[in-house]
Amino acid sequence: MSNIVNRFIFSLTTFSIVVFSSVVSAQNADVESKLEDFIHYCLIANVDQASGAAVWIINDEISDEDFYKIVTETKERRERFDRAIGWAMYVSDLEPLSANLENRFETGRTNIIRNTARIQESIDLLQGTTRQRILAEKRLKEAGEYAVPALLKTLHNSTDTQTLRTVREMLVSIQRDVVLPLSVALPHLDSNSKVLVVKVLGEIGYKHAAPSLIERLNDAEESPAVLDAVKKTLAQLEIAEDVDPSVLNTVVANQFFEERTSVMPQPIGGANLFWKWDSQQQLVPLDVPQEVFGDVMAMYYASQALGLNPENESAMSVFVAANLRRDRDLAGQNDLVYGNLPYSPEFYATVFGPKVAQLVLDVALARSDTALALEAISALSETAGAESLLSGEKPLIKAMFYPDRRVQYEAALTLASTLPTSSFSGSYRVVPLLASAVRSGGDAFAIIVGEDPEQCLELAAFLDSNGWIVAGQGSTATEAIQASGVVPGIDLAVVISRNSDHGVLIAQEIGSSSETAVTPTFVLTSGGDAQVLANAIGGRDMIETADVAVSDSAKLSIIEDLLGKASGGRLSYEEQLAFSTRALEILRDIALANTVLQVDDATGTLIEALTTSDSESQIVIAQTLAMIDDENAQQALIAAALEDGELEHRIMLLDEAASSVRRWGNNAQDWQMEMVIDLAENANGYLADAAARLNGALDQPNTSIMTFIP
Repeated sequence: MSNIVNRFIFSLTTFSIVVFSSVVSAQNADVESKLEDFIHYCLIANVDQASGAAVWIINDEISDEDFYKIVTETKERRERFDRAIGWAMYVSDLEPLSANLENRFETGRTNIIRNTARIQESIDLLQGTTRQRILAEKRLKEAGEYAVPALLKTLHNSTDTQTLRTVREMLVSIQRDVVLPLSVALPHLDSNSKVLVVKVLGEIGYKHAAPSLIERLNDAEESPAVLDAVKKTLAQLEIAEDVDPSVLNTVVANQFFEERTSVMPQPIGGANLFWKWDSQQQLVPLDVPQEVFGDVMAMYYASQALGLNPENESAMSVFVAANLRRDRDLAGQNDLVYGNLPYSPEFYATVFGPKVAQLVLDVALARSDTALALEAISALSETAGAESLLSGEKPLIKAMFYPDRRVQYEAALTLASTLPTSSFSGSYRVVPLLASAVRSGGDAFAIIVGEDPEQCLELAAFLDSNGWIVAGQGSTATEAIQASGVVPGIDLAVVISRNSDHGVLIAQEIGSSSETAVTPTFVLTSGGDAQVLANAIGGRDMIETADVAVSDSAKLSIIEDLLGKASGGRLSYEEQLAFSTRALEILRDIALANTVLQVDDATGTLIEALTTSDSESQIVIAQTLAMIDDENAQQALIAAALEDGELEHRIMLLDEAASSVRRWGNNAQDWQMEMVIDLAENANGYLADAAARLNGALDQPNTSIMTFIP
């Protein structure tokens, strides 16, 4: 009787599984059909139909994992899905829907790849049939570095030669992404496993495995078998056995800082993995946002280098630069590796002294990293004197020619504040930049590149209405730059391209010009070319793209985001006022000090600013003009003093004018001398006293004593 019951239960269970599988299969078929609709309608630019298909998929209860499997069922479908999502992200009605689908796809991918049970099952299948082995290899390659802990555990626990060979072949097939976890695990493995891992690293052939290999080579307690394997692998990697390990770690740190493809593992779900060996003798991954992974690894290898040689300044500079950039790019995200450092990034930028900060600045300028350049200059302004700034490669002088106004101004302000007494190349650039900081106000300069005069005219009107000064226009970047004339800097380039290829060409031309090498560039085109252009160059540093037909509000939003990403946003009125105030104070210091810098170069700007600046700034300007041996400077002071205004302000101007006369002699015009006499005669109180002091300094021979004595 029990057998009958058991057979009934088994039959019922089987029937339920078949029915459930059929339901799931039918459900997946429906999703597959709607997915094909979504892709098709996106690729033919039918927004309404694509939106309907996307909404249906989003409302369906299919799991993220199953959705990922459907998308990736064929290579062709995966590629078409990527193209469809890429187009939909630029359509306002489809953008949130496509973002949802892309998020489901990435979540499904991440969940599948990180599924440890699935990874272990795949490892077990490596010993199965040919079909099972092919499936297992595909899964493990897809899992990448996530598969390494389980593969190493299998390696450690197995004594079967076939299993060991299979694990080794699997690790080699994953290639680059196993290098970091294997390098971390290597010191903690048994001798036999070390030999196998060392051979794997040699077969893979990536040189950032070298620091961990050199560490094994220099370990006096390492077994002969391991040492022999290490030597052979180092020869394969073309790494000398006597290489300085601190230098080697610094090289790898730089590779991560530069985000070289050869060292960067594939991110999964927006994250990379930082591997460590825990107390339970196993590899443990820490999630790191992919935006900062290169910096985190650069800091790690720089720390290793400094542990081997605390005097390694190159490693210090990599650590500082990566730490500054990491902190900036985290944008509120958590860093499980370096999130709890005992000191701020600014502390590390200054504590090592100006030489390291200058190395960071040199790197920033070479990489056109405006934000990092500003951070390095900030550190130099707090630590460096003229002697250190003007020795060696002089990156601060290079910074004065960098095509970004913030960097130019900060470099000039930092250098001028040291009041250098020895001549140096580039000294002629300092005072004019300070004068520009005083003069430019909150102006923002743009160029337009385009072949259609009507479109360019519309774009110029749009920019003008949003506070931009269109300094130059042309059908090529060179024409537009030349037409801009002499401006403090080109803050934005807007391109209207006839097609995607033309847009790429113009963007390259802008990026290769010294005047616009770091200028944020907004490239517009129309129709299907907009998506092609976006795929080609959209989202690069300092470049954004859009369809020329998008609304003005969308254009403005893209421009503001682009400026924020490239250089911290548009130079605000408050920032410009701060630059102006600092520049005025330093120009006054230059006028008072014994320095190689000549404040005379800013005379014209100071004279103009004397009548346009606020009263507080005018005090500094007047003090500075009084120190300049120039008749125009003195005449400007007297003219300003003779104008009606607040009593205290006029007295200040009269006294500074008198100071100029005493220092440089009488350069006043005849009409000014007459008006000074008149002011002295008709004024009273403190104003009359100040006018008398100026008149006395002018020492006018035609002043009648009877004019003032009753």
